[in-house]
Parts: sequence; C-alpha cells; structure tokens
Amino acid sequence: MDRALTGERDRKALALEHSRRVNAGDVDAILELYGDDAVFEDPVGWEPRQGRDALRAHFEAAVAARVRETAGEPVAGQDGAHTLVPVTAVMDYLPLGPVFAGRGWLVPPDDPAGARLRRAHMLLLRVDGTGLIRRAQAFWGKSDLEVIG
Repeated sequence: MDRALTGERDRKALALEHSRRVNAGDVDAILELYGDDAVFEDPVGWEPRQGRDALRAHFEAAVAARVRETAGEPVAGQDGAHTLVPVTAVMDYLPLGPVFAGRGWLVPPDDPAGARLRRAHMLLLRVDGTGLIRRAQAFWGKSDLEVIG
C-alpha cells in the first residue's frame, strides 16, 4: 500500500487492510500501518497505548486470543484524516473475558477455555499525510460484548 496516498478511497482501503492483517495474525505487518508514536485506545475510556512496543503487546495479545475481525463498509471523513469502520471481532474468552466478567459486563461461561467473545465496535482511524495511522480508537460498551459458543 502506497503510504503517500491519503485520499478517501485510500483511507477506506487502509481500514479494511487493517482488519485483513489482524486476521492474518502478522503483528509486524499490522505495525507497518502505524507511525512510531501512534496511540491506540481500545476501548475509548481505557488507558491509551502509545508507541510501537505498546501496540505490539496489544496486537500480540489479540493474535494469541485468535481474534477474527469482520469489517463493514468504511466511511471517510471529509477532513482528509479520519476513517470510521464498523467491526465485529470474535476472540477466545481467555484471557480478557474474566476481566470483563469481573467488571460485571459478562456472565462467566461454564467452560471458559472453550468459550469465545463477540464484540461489535466502531474503529476510528486518524491517518497522517504519509498514510500511516497516528491514532486508532475502538468505541464499544458493555452492551456490545457477549459470550458465544
């Protein structure tokens, strides 16, 4: 993907490419989409992760939880920087499920090792003039999270 392009179609393609790389489980390829000092907030309201090491840890945990994303149709902002895409993510219940259950967001499953989580969220990406993601924010609440299987 050419980093010098930041038009609406390019930003939409970048949002879809992000989900494709997450599904491929290639953390290095995911990080290629981000600037070195990028910030990721997942979910918005939790402590943001900033910088390559923090993002690597976040995406390594997602890959370890066997996350699979289904991205919807992205929408580009007219500001030349932002793109919003609806995403449904399915991942293993462990390790994050007990954290969510401890907050009262979920009822723990009978078999945590075999359970999965489904989360609907909106991913907002801010891209700079070089085409790299500088800020990513995942908007979701407890009503967007459920235990499946």
